[in-house]
Amino acid sequence: MTLGWVFCMRDVPRVKRIVSFLRVVGAVIAAMVAAVGRRLRRGPLVQGWSWAVELRREAIAALLTAGIESADPETWNIPSVEAPLPKRLRAVIEVEPAQVGGVAGEWLRVRGLPSDRPTLLYFHGGGHVVGSPGMERPFIGELVAAARADAFSVDYRLAPRHPFPAALDDAIAVFTALPEPERVVVVGDSAGGNLATALLVRLRDEGLAPPAAAVLFSPWLDLTGTAASITTNVRYDYLPDPAPAAAAYLGPTDPTHPYASPLFADPTGLPPLLVLAGGKEIILDDATRFAEKAERAGVDVTLHIEPAMFHVWPALIPNHPTSRRTILLVADWIARTTS
Repeated sequence: MTLGWVFCMRDVPRVKRIVSFLRVVGAVIAAMVAAVGRRLRRGPLVQGWSWAVELRREAIAALLTAGIESADPETWNIPSVEAPLPKRLRAVIEVEPAQVGGVAGEWLRVRGLPSDRPTLLYFHGGGHVVGSPGMERPFIGELVAAARADAFSVDYRLAPRHPFPAALDDAIAVFTALPEPERVVVVGDSAGGNLATALLVRLRDEGLAPPAAAVLFSPWLDLTGTAASITTNVRYDYLPDPAPAAAAYLGPTDPTHPYASPLFADPTGLPPLLVLAGGKEIILDDATRFAEKAERAGVDVTLHIEPAMFHVWPALIPNHPTSRRTILLVADWIARTTS
């Protein structure tokens, strides 16, 4: 459920796309002006937020809300978005399109690493309806460089054209095709965190070898929309109402199905988990409730809450000191867990 949601109108007639684009731009400008006025009168929305953080949050919120209002859910479809790696990483990381288990994606590899490095199996966010490996390449590149690992970023099938369980079937196909599962760390953000968690549960249920560990950034684990934080944090987060994306992904599936909403799964026997969430995001409760449930089931789980941050903050404000600290925290946890 990240930025790709607004880029969802490729199949809409050209004139309508132009009108929608102008409407989105106008909404963003209006939101920025309102945010500047509000901050000058009342101070920061969240104590400690810089102007840059607050305006980034405001712009993204307006962009997503206006983009969704301008789109027909039947036309949700991700265009080809290829975000470049940060300049300082381009000489360090090589990117290679590939297929694993018959599923498309891309490898990101740090040049010159020893052969015993871990492999990150990455699932991007986007509410199950948008997103791509290319869109999250800068964030994954930062993670790969810090963790000194390879990563395969999965271009799994998206709803509504491919509703549940198509994406999970893709996840199983990729994971079971990777050698040495004991060196694999499954990673996902937002809807990708949902998919990563569902993968762990399904691997266990089917008696298949598990990965070494999993890292969940702001995981969206409850598609019933019952988290109290959806209401309490709505003024701080940039995410819109997740209900339309949940409906598109689920189709006729019960939203409490444990592979669709892993919050309702039995976490017993899952590998070590690092769960991260922002204290100001609307699906904060998904992370906290799942971590508590996993801990009660005897899972080795580490929960990290960044109090003043919104949804998947390391990807949205990558140069912020908090984001850099988070990436280093994750890299250190992966090193300790896979050593």
